[in-house]
Amino acid sequence: MSDWSVWKALEDWRNRKHELDPMFAAAGVAPELESMVSRVLVDIRRAPPTAPLASGNKPQDDDEYRRYTEAFYRHYDDSLFKAESLLRHPWVPEAEPLARNVRNEVTRMRQAMEANPGKPPDFSRLETALGHYLKLDDPALPINPQMLAARKQTLTEIAGYPLLVQHSQSHQFNDLLPPMASESFEADYNQHLQAYLETPWLHSRLITQWYATVAVEMAMAKRKRDAVNDERLREGLGWRWPAPSVWLKDFDQADQMWYLVLVIIAIAALFMEWWLLAFAIIVWMNLSLAAFRREQKEIERRRAHVVARLHLLKKVRDRFANGHTPLERLETQLHQLDEGDLLNERMLQLLHLHQHTA
Repeated sequence: MSDWSVWKALEDWRNRKHELDPMFAAAGVAPELESMVSRVLVDIRRAPPTAPLASGNKPQDDDEYRRYTEAFYRHYDDSLFKAESLLRHPWVPEAEPLARNVRNEVTRMRQAMEANPGKPPDFSRLETALGHYLKLDDPALPINPQMLAARKQTLTEIAGYPLLVQHSQSHQFNDLLPPMASESFEADYNQHLQAYLETPWLHSRLITQWYATVAVEMAMAKRKRDAVNDERLREGLGWRWPAPSVWLKDFDQADQMWYLVLVIIAIAALFMEWWLLAFAIIVWMNLSLAAFRREQKEIERRRAHVVARLHLLKKVRDRFANGHTPLERLETQLHQLDEGDLLNERMLQLLHLHQHTA
């Protein structure tokens, strides 16, 4: 997918989930606002109702003229109402003074229509105010374009990070990110998560769900790594039978060479009739063999435990990613499966981010 990009993926999600509209709008991206302004400008240029012809019957003419002025007012007031409505849609927060100018122009237009019934008002100032509000180019109220560019970059890097992870995991030979079970990936994830927590205008239940899903998938990747790595399983066994491999972890053949030396010494002791030494070595080797077999059984038991927890964690991840488990219940389920690598301080802060909206 050479045409794939984080921004394009975010826009696809925005088209499906309008929950992301406010953060795009804060970065100066709101295509629907442009179409709304265009509709308002088209509406105010429509021809107003035609004035009634005088019939000579004064009461009837007055009544017709009254209905005409009401229809004339409604004709333009509908457009002014649309102009007010578009100001309620998310947009750059710094554009509030520009929105205030539009509201002032709407008020002035209504006052002009009330003062001069049946006379079309001059909408040029309103059109100019709407143009400045949409393009953020009012010279009297400048908005730094670099600030908007920085927000777009922040939106891409922070809000789009879980999408980048998802894209990287779905393509085997994608090396944009380190392996999910590695320490470098965990450090990178924690850095982006901390930036997300410290950026309130990006907070959204959808993006929070993305980050929580990545955290669960990272824990799953670690469990998959542990399930196939005997050395990592041995680290969790506690006390181990003293052997060279316990101290010389980088020397793969340490135990084989040690026991080979013991066998040679035991054979030499038997030939030299050093019975106690030979007996002690043979007993030690038998105890070592029993300890090794016990350790292997414990490793297999530990492996089965890790695989079982992995399957449970996968079920939790699938239900949460598909929307069957709400964000508020995820913490309770993770508490039952946590082994010290899930519910850290940042993760708890993430899960509590939207509790007030539940």
